Amino acid sequence: MKARIWTAVVSATVLSAGMPMASAAQAACEINDSSPFQVNGAKQYILTAANSRRADEVPKHLQNAIRVLTDDPSKIKNEAGRQFLLLRAYAQWLERENAGYVMKRGDVGLTQNSSGSQNLLLALDSAATALEAMLPQCTAKVRPYRTKFFTEILNKAIAAMGAEQNDSAAYFANLSLQVASTDPRPWNVLSALYQTENKADSAMIAMEKVIALSGSDELYAKVKQQSRYNLAVTKLSMAEAAAAGDEKDADIKAARALLEAYLKDTPGDANAAQALGRAVRLSGDTAAVTAIFADMLNAPDKFTADQLFEAASNAAATSHDADASKLFENGLTKNPYHRVALLNYANVLFTLKDTERMAPVVVRLVEVDPNFDRSYRLMAGLWQLRARATSDAAKKKSANDSVLFYLDKQAKTNPRVDMTLAQKSGNAFAVQGMVNNEGTAAASWTMKLELLDVAGAVVATKDVAIGPVDAGGSTTFSVKLDAPKAVAYRYAPLK
Repeated sequence: MKARIWTAVVSATVLSAGMPMASAAQAACEINDSSPFQVNGAKQYILTAANSRRADEVPKHLQNAIRVLTDDPSKIKNEAGRQFLLLRAYAQWLERENAGYVMKRGDVGLTQNSSGSQNLLLALDSAATALEAMLPQCTAKVRPYRTKFFTEILNKAIAAMGAEQNDSAAYFANLSLQVASTDPRPWNVLSALYQTENKADSAMIAMEKVIALSGSDELYAKVKQQSRYNLAVTKLSMAEAAAAGDEKDADIKAARALLEAYLKDTPGDANAAQALGRAVRLSGDTAAVTAIFADMLNAPDKFTADQLFEAASNAAATSHDADASKLFENGLTKNPYHRVALLNYANVLFTLKDTERMAPVVVRLVEVDPNFDRSYRLMAGLWQLRARATSDAAKKKSANDSVLFYLDKQAKTNPRVDMTLAQKSGNAFAVQGMVNNEGTAAASWTMKLELLDVAGAVVATKDVAIGPVDAGGSTTFSVKLDAPKAVAYRYAPLK
């Protein structure tokens, strides 16, 4: 997935970004905050509270303002003015030193259910929402009241997440939604938290909320694109793991639509194009697969080795073997010792019966992963193709002998190594795998592991102790070395 965006929100930026520019064609924002007498009275209380030099007097003035505005709203024939002054009053309550987000209703100035609780964030959001609905031209004037508190709370969520304090991060993210329920950024934080907690369903719901709430607002373009991509990749992973059926088809269709929308707004993004290739391959649309990896065939320098290998695998899976071989070849010029790419490329060349190109690929695969038994089966396949291609009796016998030799070598590979992970992790490179003892007695080995750069030069080494492993048993190993230039690995034969 793409890196999660959760940088701190800067108030000045938030206050200005995404707001409509004033023009002569737009209606001016005019709010009557001076009549009738209830509105004007509340205004005077609010001004007095703001200008008071005695902190202990401020609550009394704010209580009076809210009491005047809420005792009997039906008598106040100026709803916009009433909501505007409520907005200001709730904001001033929240601005007080050590202010809480929830207060006793009577302490705020509300006379109905005075012993109950009043959430000031929700009250502020309610007043702002009502005012924006009545006077859309006043959005720019209203938004800062929300933004001030939203920014403070959301930044607390982001800071908590950075400190891996997930419970606090979730609390503040949800709290920020109380003051800005239509802002997608808290949902972006929540989707990241759910992903770290392996709550895929909740994460996808949060991503969908980000996409829906972002709309076409440029302020939210980055988080919207990020959620489109991550939601698509999550749905693809679920589809690949699921059995055939309507749910699988729906996930593939949704992922494809998300990625196509993403690429429409961010054309040329190689990661999204790579993911779209997976989606259309899973959908069975072979024509679309061809169109997607055409750019990779024509301009491979624009793409990474991993992106080219992904496209090659998609091409091979849809029986475009010639294209797959070219994509693998281009990728291997960028990472010539990539074990999975060598394995898949060798299989494609076997299908194409291209022994000339297959031979050095299999030789390198054996060099990289000498205790991987399937390497020797591919070597046997290479000699099988050579035997079939010649009519010379002596050459045919020699080739068939080689087939038997390598099949026997496959059967007798011991220990047998199955690599499960080889990937970059920041400036480190991680290698993990399983070692199976196919012998008749317990044994131990030392794996002499080398990490390689793009030119095949050794950039780090490690002797990995393995075992003892009982006969017929297995064990795992995991290595992580600091090697910023490493892109691949190889190891000496374990004997």
